[in-house]
Amino acid sequence: MASIQTTDEIRDILTRLEGQQIAGLQVLGINSLKSLSPMPDALVGEVIAGSSVDGRTFTIRTSKFEAAIDLQRTGRLVWLSALEPYAPTAGLARPTARLLLAGGSGMDLTEPAKTKRITVTLSEL
Repeated sequence: MASIQTTDEIRDILTRLEGQQIAGLQVLGINSLKSLSPMPDALVGEVIAGSSVDGRTFTIRTSKFEAAIDLQRTGRLVWLSALEPYAPTAGLARPTARLLLAGGSGMDLTEPAKTKRITVTLSEL
C-alpha cells in the first residue's frame, strides 16, 4: 500500500500552481463533483491566486472562484510537467480529476481503489 501523502508534500505541489493560468479542470470520477454551479469549464482562463492546505483537504483560489478538494484517506496529488486532457485508454487507470495549466503542466488527483472518494467542490467568491 502506498504511503499517505503529507501536508508538506501537498503544499509543495500547490506552490507550483500560484500565478499559473488554468487551461482546464476535468473531474472524471462521476461522483466526485459535489457542485453544479459553477461548472469546471468556468475556471478556464482564470489565474491561480493562492492555495491553502488543512490536513487532507486543500483549496485553490482564483479572483472569481474557489475549488475545495478533499483527498479523503488514500487520494494523492501527482505533479506532471507535461499533461494533456485525459482521453480513455484501455488498460490504464484514469485519474479522479485532472487540472491542466496553460503552460502544459498540471496535476492529477489519483486514488488506488476503484471506489472514488476524492471530492471537488467549486464555488464563486
